[in-house]
Amino acid sequence: MQQSTLNAGEYLSVLVSIIVGLGLSRLLGSVGKLLSRRRRVRPYLPAVASAVLVFLAHVQFWWGSFDFGERIENNFFAFLVFLLTPILLYLAAVLVLPELDQDDSGEVSLREHYFEARPWFFGLTALVPVATAVRNAGFQGDPFWNQDRPFELAFLLIALVGLLTANARVHRILPFAMLALFVTMVVLTSLQPG
Repeated sequence: MQQSTLNAGEYLSVLVSIIVGLGLSRLLGSVGKLLSRRRRVRPYLPAVASAVLVFLAHVQFWWGSFDFGERIENNFFAFLVFLLTPILLYLAAVLVLPELDQDDSGEVSLREHYFEARPWFFGLTALVPVATAVRNAGFQGDPFWNQDRPFELAFLLIALVGLLTANARVHRILPFAMLALFVTMVVLTSLQPG
């Protein structure tokens, strides 16, 4: 019987895949619980848009990290910085929708949860483009200013607005602006893996 071995890059990508999988599992589990209690859920479109954004960010991170393992396999600190993005995305997945217990029988307000989680969610979301820029420019060898930086800067600024203001009018627009920016970024920069 032939034994299969992983190279160092593949070995490191397993941990990244586990963290991404945990984030997606948490997010999809929350969506499933909300759907099963749909009669008691008061929807809030900015929360739904934020959840869609977190889902797409997980998938895009995984899609874009196919060849990164080879670049960080010999640098522990590069791997730690690389892990920071999926960790932040996982935490965003934890915060974006309420976690429901089996015993929950009351009404669930996505709006109340959105504003309760807002500072942490947008604070963590603001760190994602920073971690990505540090990873790409510091360890991947990308130039400091490339096609991704304007998008990362825009994400950072929008997330900081979300962190610093609780104005409901602003938050009716903010997640949709982030989602539109994200889709635009993917179409223009990330249609190929790696």
